[in-house]
Amino acid sequence: MYIKLILIILVVMCYFYNLKEGLFVEEWATVDVSIKGKNTEQVVTDHYKELMDQFNTIFPDNNRNAGGVQFNEYIHNHADTLTKDKFMLYHTFYCAVSGSPIDPDRTDRFDYVKVEHIDGTHYVGKYYRCCTPCLADIMKYTKVEHHTVNLKDGPHEHMVLTIGDPCKTESEIPTEVTSFKCSNGKTTNGKRTKSGRLIIGVLHEHEKYEPGKHDETINPIIEFSKDRMNTDPNKLQGGMGDIFVKLAIIN
Repeated sequence: MYIKLILIILVVMCYFYNLKEGLFVEEWATVDVSIKGKNTEQVVTDHYKELMDQFNTIFPDNNRNAGGVQFNEYIHNHADTLTKDKFMLYHTFYCAVSGSPIDPDRTDRFDYVKVEHIDGTHYVGKYYRCCTPCLADIMKYTKVEHHTVNLKDGPHEHMVLTIGDPCKTESEIPTEVTSFKCSNGKTTNGKRTKSGRLIIGVLHEHEKYEPGKHDETINPIIEFSKDRMNTDPNKLQGGMGDIFVKLAIIN
């Protein structure tokens, strides 16, 4: 009798402990990557739905234009509930340039890009995007940095895509962009690297650029993007990137 009572008490204590400290704190982040009885595609879809269920929380006015900063911030704010795999997976569900959701059922969700690091070197990696004009905008108007975040399973260093803070000159933020909250010349709903630049997304599976290793993969993307990369920012047309570029060049 006493043993059963003790077991019941332990179960109740464990439940409330988890409710306060564990997975139940944020239900959107609770789906296990390896749930029994579900295939990988279904689990990934479940993760995508969980994040998109928070869309109105991330974008209260329902405007996600150039909202990579806010998607990234929301995921970072829940880092202590996420493992490395979940954290990186959530960063494949949005376009850092446009803020567009990226359905995991799409077959053409990413391309390889080459981006300059703030130290002057270059890195190649997967960029998850909504449309192809974003490739040019990422390669020309962003820089990458190493960034470490403390996750549920420990510190995780990864490569992030960054821009300067557009709130520095709030009056120049395009009218189509309403997701940035500015105070004293700084964005208050975004995450920064050690350099102070704003994180807009993640460069996945990054490697330091080596011509002999990467040119065959990356040169066709650069050639495809060349015209857009050489176009004056005020004359860009097509894709959400023209709004993003105006945001990214604010000094």
